[in-house]
Amino acid sequence: MGDGIKVETPCWRITLFGGLRLETGSQVITRFRSQNIGGLLAYLALKLGEPQSREYLAELFWPDAEPSAARTNLRTALASLRRQLEPPGVAGGSVLVSGGQTTVTLSSDAVIVDIRAFDRALRLASRRETPPAEVRERLGEALALYRGPFLPGFYEAWALGERDRTAELHRDALRQLSGLHEQAGDISAALDTGRLLVAADPLAEESHGMVIRLLMETDQERAARAQFQELTRLLEQELGAEPSPEIRALLRKSASKTAVRVSAPPVPAGIGAAFPLPFSGVTPVRPVVTSEPALPRTPVHLPLALTR
Repeated sequence: MGDGIKVETPCWRITLFGGLRLETGSQVITRFRSQNIGGLLAYLALKLGEPQSREYLAELFWPDAEPSAARTNLRTALASLRRQLEPPGVAGGSVLVSGGQTTVTLSSDAVIVDIRAFDRALRLASRRETPPAEVRERLGEALALYRGPFLPGFYEAWALGERDRTAELHRDALRQLSGLHEQAGDISAALDTGRLLVAADPLAEESHGMVIRLLMETDQERAARAQFQELTRLLEQELGAEPSPEIRALLRKSASKTAVRVSAPPVPAGIGAAFPLPFSGVTPVRPVVTSEPALPRTPVHLPLALTR
């Protein structure tokens, strides 16, 4: 430019999980002139790089206004966003790209959006040719991006739909990652991920059942019963229901396994059967019977020496 001001395109990062957040470098923006202006930015970020009809946006965010008033509100909102996204020194139209008077696009060259990276990581994890170690890595990337529900505080239909979609994907990723950790033999990581799944959907019996089963299989019966009691409390409090027979069976199976271990201790090598417990004194040695006939022996009156 002739005035010597350097023109550059900033790289904005937009966060939609856990709350709307706009940042570049040390600059962070979380407040906008109105809820609709923040919602407009979030919607354009969700449709990053895709031209959006101005007429559709005006109707979407100002449905109760007259068409002319809605279009005016849209122009005002876009002007407000331009001042934030394209401050002095940034080329006009480099972040919010206008397609004449018909469309507007949030440039994918200037903006990074967390939900886009979230979806991409899950797509890579779902490919059949992706090895298990990389699947775990990609799932971990997606889960790290999910910092909370999509756009809390926004209740428009498009926001609610995305909130439900991404919440389900988040739970599926946790469920899959826990199973992969278990397959790899990392039960501690499987349990940690399972507990995150329970926190994400406390009323899901399947999630509690996963944690209970892992605790039982690692001989943590007290913790498993505490998890079962928490599930019982939640179901009674929220739904007036009780845990299913399948969940109860997880505890019964462990109890029966414990009973078998207590009633049938391991038999020492070379002894045909275990002696009754408890016992005291020296355990008598059971005579070994062979197929060869015993030779006649002359009685010897010496004290009997007992051994183990």
